[in-house]
Amino acid sequence: MGITSRAGLAGVLTCIATAAAVAPAAAAPAVPVNVPLGVLNTVLPFDAPTLHTGMPLPVPGAPDGPRYVKGNLLPHNMVPALPIESALPDTHIGTPLPDPLSGGTLGTPDLVSPGTALHTVTPGADLGAPLSEPRAALFGLPAVTLPEAGLTAPAVQSAPGATATF
Repeated sequence: MGITSRAGLAGVLTCIATAAAVAPAAAAPAVPVNVPLGVLNTVLPFDAPTLHTGMPLPVPGAPDGPRYVKGNLLPHNMVPALPIESALPDTHIGTPLPDPLSGGTLGTPDLVSPGTALHTVTPGADLGAPLSEPRAALFGLPAVTLPEAGLTAPAVQSAPGATATF
C-alpha cells in the first residue's frame, strides 16, 4: 500500500472517528416498547395499567488501549475497558384508580420517568510478567519476580428520576 493510499485511509478513519465522538449520548437511539398489560383485566378487579417505555440501544465507544510503562515487559491495560454510551428512555406508567363507593374511577395516577443519559464502562484486565526488566547486576538478564494480575472495576453513571402525578 502506497504512502498516498495510507494517508487517504488515515484521513477517512479520522473523519469517521470525529463524527462518532461528536454524537451526544442523549441522542442515543432507543426502540419504543408498549408493554401489553391488557390481559391483566381478567385477573385484576380494576382496569390494567398502561406501560410505555423503550429499549435502549448501546453505542460502544473507543477503548483506552494498552500503554507501555517503563520498567514493565508487558503493557499496562492489556484488556482495555470499553465505554458504552446509551440513554434510559422515557417511561410512563398509568392506571385508573377505582372508586369503591361509586364503581367509577377517582382518576389516573401516572408515574413518569424522563429519559437520561447512561454511561457504562466494562471491566478491564492488567497482567504483570513474571520477569523484570534486564538488570546490569545479572549481566543483562531479567530477574524472576512474582506475576501480578488486576482488574479494573466496571462503572455505571446516570441520574435517573421520576415524578408521580394524580
